[in-house]
Amino acid sequence: MPSQDRTTETVFSKDIFHGLPTFPDVEGKRYSAVVTGANGITGTYIVRALAEAPERWGTIYALSRKRPKDHVADNVKHLSIDFLSPPEDIARQLKELISKIDYVFFASYVQIPPKAGQGLWSDNEEMERVNVLLLSNFLSALKLADRIPKRFLLQTGAKHYGLHLGPPLTPLEESDPRFLAKPNFYFPQEDLLWKWAAENNTEWNVTRPGFIIGAVREAAMSIALGLSLYAAIQKELKQNLEFPGDLDAWDAEKHLSSAQILGYHSEWTVLSPAAANQILNIVDNSPFTYGKFWPVLAAIYGIPYTGPELDDLKYQTIVMPTNPPPRGFGPPGKFRLSWSFEAWAQKPEVRNAWAALKKRHGLVLTQDPFENPKDVFGLLDGEILGPWGRSNSINKNRKLGWHGFVDSHDSLIKVFEELADLKMIPTFKRPETIELHYHGY
Repeated sequence: MPSQDRTTETVFSKDIFHGLPTFPDVEGKRYSAVVTGANGITGTYIVRALAEAPERWGTIYALSRKRPKDHVADNVKHLSIDFLSPPEDIARQLKELISKIDYVFFASYVQIPPKAGQGLWSDNEEMERVNVLLLSNFLSALKLADRIPKRFLLQTGAKHYGLHLGPPLTPLEESDPRFLAKPNFYFPQEDLLWKWAAENNTEWNVTRPGFIIGAVREAAMSIALGLSLYAAIQKELKQNLEFPGDLDAWDAEKHLSSAQILGYHSEWTVLSPAAANQILNIVDNSPFTYGKFWPVLAAIYGIPYTGPELDDLKYQTIVMPTNPPPRGFGPPGKFRLSWSFEAWAQKPEVRNAWAALKKRHGLVLTQDPFENPKDVFGLLDGEILGPWGRSNSINKNRKLGWHGFVDSHDSLIKVFEELADLKMIPTFKRPETIELHYHGY
């Protein structure tokens, strides 16, 4: 029989996170890393993951327009840099403040206000203009400052596959063709990075998470924040945890991406020779449906729950305008709702309950989610109501040696606790055991 190559990999568990990589070949290297968008969910958790290993990461430069309020670690240095300023200005700051860059983790992102009466990502042209400019300016500045990294990681996301426009091909795989019917700023960002990396003889990575679950003071757009606020206010109102979608939305598998797993994966990606110049999906590696999570969320807050409305006459049907959908064939996507989170957030009794909870618990948020409900609760509608699956294949990661895993239920509960610690949501008493009753609602 022909011989087969064998490799041995060592992994470990930390808290709720399992199968995490070790890096015996790079211990003691004390690399210099730049993390952009360091105030956002992704950037915050990448900084945290790197800061846990000072033997690998000597200095972590956390770049964002605003200085973060929370101290992370002694090996983290924050630099206030606006990537919408001219490349020459950015280059001058980089050259003055950073002597060497080994790795870059690019997580900068600007959410553009939607067009009047339309969904969150409706202004495609402006989203593309601004977010491509962020990357273009920074790449140009790195060249001007002569600060070329060994590898540059660009985080994009699962919207690459068009799932916000309708049913995509599933499972989502990195080799799937681009859906070009609508502008998508991830495409020109990728093309820009690949061209720049080739010209500057450096390696690159692109990572594509699903919906990212994390707790960050500065990040308003968070489905974890929306879910926890909805449950806390329903408890305050002594009402059930109701589900707005239909049975298809209840059953649809939608993989989530813990921000902490994303941080660990980002480190593994840039330090893995086999992952050089690769596009990689990254999710929790945990099957997830809102139907299975709804009883868990209700149990956490100690209230009853109800499942999808069974009377078809009580649903409103919304047909997506993209035809054919990102799948490339078949009818456009459609979803049904018996009510919406965005409309719920505008009810007087809901706002009164929120005001009472804020006062009682001393809650302080950088952006009040009820001042612009579309950011948090419109996002939650988009996530929960769509009946098409979001199964992100991580087969490519597995073949390259990534084994990271977290139970998405555990991740969400941990993030709720972090949100409470940040005084963004009311405190709650997590039950020692969660008894689930899936039938007879």
